[in-house]
Amino acid sequence: MKYVDCSILVVFIVDLLATTGDLGLSWTSPVYPKLYSNNSLINPLHRRITDSEDAWLGSWLNFGAILGPVLFGYISETFGRKVGLLAIAVPHVVAFLTFAFAHNIYLYYVGRFLGGVSLGGGYCLYVIYIAEISKDSNRGKMSLTTNTFCALGNFLPLVIGPFTSMRVFNLILACLPMTFLILFSIIAPESPYYLVSVKKEKEAEEALMYLRSADAAGVAEELDNIKSFIKMDGRGHFTDIFNNKILRKSFLLCLVLIASQDLSGFCAITYHLQTIFEISGTKLNPELATIVVGVALLLSSVTAPSLVDKVGRKPLIVVSCFGMFVALNLLAGFFYFHDKNINTKPMFWIPILSLMIYIIFFNVGICTVPWVLMSELFPNNLRQMTTAAASTFGWITSFIIANSFNDMTSMMGQSGTFWFFSSMSILCATITICYLPETKGKTFIQIQVMLSALPNKNIG
Repeated sequence: MKYVDCSILVVFIVDLLATTGDLGLSWTSPVYPKLYSNNSLINPLHRRITDSEDAWLGSWLNFGAILGPVLFGYISETFGRKVGLLAIAVPHVVAFLTFAFAHNIYLYYVGRFLGGVSLGGGYCLYVIYIAEISKDSNRGKMSLTTNTFCALGNFLPLVIGPFTSMRVFNLILACLPMTFLILFSIIAPESPYYLVSVKKEKEAEEALMYLRSADAAGVAEELDNIKSFIKMDGRGHFTDIFNNKILRKSFLLCLVLIASQDLSGFCAITYHLQTIFEISGTKLNPELATIVVGVALLLSSVTAPSLVDKVGRKPLIVVSCFGMFVALNLLAGFFYFHDKNINTKPMFWIPILSLMIYIIFFNVGICTVPWVLMSELFPNNLRQMTTAAASTFGWITSFIIANSFNDMTSMMGQSGTFWFFSSMSILCATITICYLPETKGKTFIQIQVMLSALPNKNIG
């Protein structure tokens, strides 16, 4: 008899939380024009924000995200993956309700910080939980469904925000984490890997039976594999990463990949998407152009899940980085002529085309494949710690880039800023080609054996 894999339903519920987290990344795109408006019916602050407030409104999210992996990583390790994910949704709800009724810039800062804490924690826990409840045969595909739902989170503010008031806009967004809280608390089980690690093997068996819609005999082999995997490792310590050459190099590689997400400019670009179109002087309506890019973001997000277990992790990242390199150079070239006061009206289509290309290739690989690798390259007793540490490092990078974007454009111009982002993209591609091992289709045990057998040049 062929059973339905209930883990797929659970994964899609987790994906609702991924959507909620990424709402904050593009939330500022429709909000900045409102807060720069002198119209008190549009601007709840009743005054224009300053450039400094612009920078902090964007970057408080990233600052909060630095702390999220540590906080929710501790909750996940102490109380379980399920409790950790449920806890992530609560600050999201508080943040959007704060935005809906705030009339003070400092309340916006608080909301952005709370949303950031949950966003950082979510990126740390989504892929761990999904990887631990999925089958080995579709683990990569299931992990990357978060890519599509994160893209949906980036898309929704772009199509709702420009056409609604701040209050209505944020009340609509608050419905997503509330829905997740209800569905996940009722339907989702605890991770079988976590249950085995805390000596609850009977509960782990029941969780697997539920996830696979199978009886005890149907999950016996998988449960034995989980037990064997857990027994491979003693209690992990963060210093183990630096004492073990293989783990150290794998960890440094993951740091580079995750930092490259924002060194290639994603957060800075999405935060200021509508503003970029306004500055470019394109003939297209900025709100419409932003929506078009959002559609490209959403549609391209379905590519990675369908390819990651066919093409592999390494090719997706390389193609992704090369595509972003081309797109950013195209955009930088446009702004070079624009900054030199050369007529760019005949080239009005370049900003929207280049940003569509950028978004598409960002989604193909560098957006989420590094997070899949974080869940695969490390043994169970270190996976939570390494993911939290790498996530924190990534959000530190994101905070620096987001907070300094206006300063970068003032010092280097729009063109220089985008050329900087393009150089970071090609650097990431080069490192990936030289050092990244392929983990496609391998079990967690096979990956650890492979890493132990690889020569140094393949991993670091």
